[in-house]
Amino acid sequence: MKYFIPKITAFLFLFLFEISHACSTCYGDPNSNAGKGMDMAIITLLGVITPLLIAIAAGIISIGLKSKRINQNTLNND
Repeated sequence: MKYFIPKITAFLFLFLFEISHACSTCYGDPNSNAGKGMDMAIITLLGVITPLLIAIAAGIISIGLKSKRINQNTLNND
């Protein structure tokens, strides 16, 4: 069993590699309408997800700084 999983993984990579195909954005005609649509979809998703992740990170940092400030104030008052 110890060597079974690596053998199966090697088999899948070596013999089934030709079966798998990338999308037209990565592999194919970049000037086709489907390829252009995929490009715009990727750009749109990046445009939506990036500000959302930045806002989440800013919120976490803000909460951390407020918590640190409150903890310092309570230690100084004691």
